[in-house]
Amino acid sequence: MGQPAPPPPPPPEPVPAPEPIPEPPPEPPIPVPEPEPIPAPGPDPDPGPEPGPPQPDPPPRPVII
Repeated sequence: MGQPAPPPPPPPEPVPAPEPIPEPPPEPPIPVPEPEPIPAPGPDPDPGPEPGPPQPDPPPRPVII
């Protein structure tokens, strides 16, 4: 009849799996400086004049019609 069938092609070579990419090491935490303590308020350096006696209310104004 005809010529014999050619032999089947050889199986492809297995492709090696790519190596997993290693994760980068975690970055070190950034140090946060502690806030400076707020000093307690001292006495008011200038308290101002002492309040005098309460002032009486001014007399009511007359209503002009």
